[in-house]
Amino acid sequence: REHDASVVMVAGDFFDANTVEQRLIVQTCDRLRDLGRPVYILPGNHDHGGADSVYRTDRFTSRKPPNVEVLLSQAPVAIQDGAAVILPAPLLRRHSADDPSRHWSAEAGRDLAPDAVRVGLAHGGVQSFSSESAQNVVDVSRAKDANLDYVALGDWHGLKQVDERSWYAGAPEPTSFKDNSPGHVLLVELPGPGEPAQVAPLAVARTRWIRHEASLSSREQVMMLARFFEGLTNPGDTLVRLELRGALSLDDFGLLDRVLDDARGRLLHLRVRGEGVLPAPTREELLGLASDGYVRAAVERLQVRVEATDAAAARALQLLYRLRQGAA
Repeated sequence: REHDASVVMVAGDFFDANTVEQRLIVQTCDRLRDLGRPVYILPGNHDHGGADSVYRTDRFTSRKPPNVEVLLSQAPVAIQDGAAVILPAPLLRRHSADDPSRHWSAEAGRDLAPDAVRVGLAHGGVQSFSSESAQNVVDVSRAKDANLDYVALGDWHGLKQVDERSWYAGAPEPTSFKDNSPGHVLLVELPGPGEPAQVAPLAVARTRWIRHEASLSSREQVMMLARFFEGLTNPGDTLVRLELRGALSLDDFGLLDRVLDDARGRLLHLRVRGEGVLPAPTREELLGLASDGYVRAAVERLQVRVEATDAAAARALQLLYRLRQGAA
């Protein structure tokens, strides 16, 4: 609506699976109806157009608004009163050894609109990463022979230009911490047959997926980590992968736990990875723990295991420190 798009095209994987629940289908169809403009949906590998496709079920067809057309066949579709023709390449099964766009040709759709702008709509990869299991590979080189003015591709989750006429819009929301430029849609203007497409990526993502690294060896560095979390805007829409390493005194280790607990409460998601932070008790902390023979023996054995990077021993030593503080 903001850019007065004539049509909306979805290059596959509109749904994550063919088994989505009724509630999601109803809400999705309501959103599509409210767009007030034509929407063309191509089945991808997650929502393929086979016999058990979500698009063939009563729960979808009974709710599908009239402005939505699901392209379940390879038949060309004339749109905008013949101003453009879509050459769909739907996936009818999750994985196919055949190129889904193999039917594209210079004559396809000419009988519908001979002077139309020609758009290929396909879902799959443009290269195979394994010669033994090449699946859903789209040969975009045939777009030139088919006189296509633009090829809209789906499957790759990030924004990617393949060549002068072929693009992946990527997923409109990031789906992982991979830095492959997700979170966009493409505004495409096609001036006329044979003229270069004008493509403008538009950032639409609501969620942010952030990687952050921290090496901790002092209380001040823990406080710096706390300030990093406090400085995040819209934490409820932010996912953070935190790579941690270092060693802290037992007191500072407890502060780190509190900082992470607070971040987990504020963020959409916090994932802690990396080498980890080990307790490095000060002499005073160890003396405070080892007040009698049995506790001293336990502390000494735990400390040896901590020095051998035993994570369970590290947590046990920290827990013992907390219990002794509570008893005091």
